[in-house]
Amino acid sequence: SAFDNANLYGDLSILIRDDDPDLDFFLNVTHVQVHRRGRAFDRLRKLLARSEECPFSSHSLSNVLLPLAIHPIYECSNKAEETYALEGIATVGAVAKHLPWGKYHNALWTALTQLSRKPDQERFITAMICALMDAFHFNVVLDSASTSKWNGNEDIDGNNEDDTQKEGNSVWRALKNRLIPKIEGYLMKEKFDSRTG
Repeated sequence: SAFDNANLYGDLSILIRDDDPDLDFFLNVTHVQVHRRGRAFDRLRKLLARSEECPFSSHSLSNVLLPLAIHPIYECSNKAEETYALEGIATVGAVAKHLPWGKYHNALWTALTQLSRKPDQERFITAMICALMDAFHFNVVLDSASTSKWNGNEDIDGNNEDDTQKEGNSVWRALKNRLIPKIEGYLMKEKFDSRTG
């Protein structure tokens, strides 16, 4: 059946409730009433929290559910939508706990780069960045060989690392060379602005 095909996001069919439209995620997340959209996110978070294994593929999480959760964060334009944006932020964190490293890294990096581009949404984007960082669930391999290699001493070839260590090393590299400097840049800017302002 079409529901079995991962390319068609068939795993999302568990969010459809033909028997009860009030519990159907897709009907509610697109509902005209903002509180119904917020409740849809709340039910999705509960489903993700109570499932021992994530019921959704990484494609469904990153290509469908994450963009749906991020949308209100960028689009919130009035007080009535603030609760909906906060529900979106919490849902981003819940989804991110199940993302593989590449998709998680992409989501966090995108949020960091959008922070300076969307000053009107700064507090929501900052909260989303915090939710993403709280959802960090990766092994980080930090050993003397790894740190010496990244400090410029290319004395190991890394060919015999197992997959976990390779992922851990790539996680550490991305944190050390890209994510942490970007986050520190925002923190230092904040300090500098408060001293000069």
